[in-house]
Amino acid sequence: MASTADQPSPATQSPPQQVVPGSRPTSSHEVLSSSPVEMRTLQAPDSAPASTNTTAPSPLHIAESVPSQSTQAAPTSSTKPAILTRAETEAIGPSTDTPAANPDNTNGPVLVIMLLLTSGARHPYKIEERYLKKRNVAVENMDPYKISVYTLKELIWRDWREEWETRPTSPSSIRLIHFGRMLDDKSPLKDCRFQTDTPNVVHMTVKPQEVVDDEENAKTGKGGSRRDGDDEPTAGCRCVIL
Repeated sequence: MASTADQPSPATQSPPQQVVPGSRPTSSHEVLSSSPVEMRTLQAPDSAPASTNTTAPSPLHIAESVPSQSTQAAPTSSTKPAILTRAETEAIGPSTDTPAANPDNTNGPVLVIMLLLTSGARHPYKIEERYLKKRNVAVENMDPYKISVYTLKELIWRDWREEWETRPTSPSSIRLIHFGRMLDDKSPLKDCRFQTDTPNVVHMTVKPQEVVDDEENAKTGKGGSRRDGDDEPTAGCRCVIL
């Protein structure tokens, strides 16, 4: 005969679960998880919500801490130096293929010349009051158009560039041609059809030294031989007829 201790108590036995046809049996785990007590435990945790401890930064705060690119000051850069046609230590600029700038006559008359050499090199040459004062040129109102052609040759001769051919012995060896006409040494530049508002192309050549010597001899009368004690020049050669 079985002992009463081995039989389960009627209080501890769970009532049989009724199964409705067409439905799935519900397990004890599902019953506990859907109980009201379990639902309250999941919805009310011990720790406070994280949103009560940390405050999200406002858009204004972000804008103050991280400046945008539009509000940042642009970096300052030094002003680019103006493009010069010549250095301060030189009067005639280096050879260039670009046209010379038009003269600016707001502060006084300015003459701009483009010297064209036989080699094809083109050199800008600007003559104004400051340049004439540095070269100690005395002219009325410091007007470059009132200087003579020979004075212009003297200025070119003094500022002769080292990359040119050997400088002649005197400014007289320089030939200046403008509009197909060789300029006379005694003529002022205002009579040589120089333009005041545009550059003036002037062709420059150098006389051979032999030609210069012959011209100098012709001026001084040293071309022929002289008799002893006679200052009158005679023919350089004589013919003897037998």
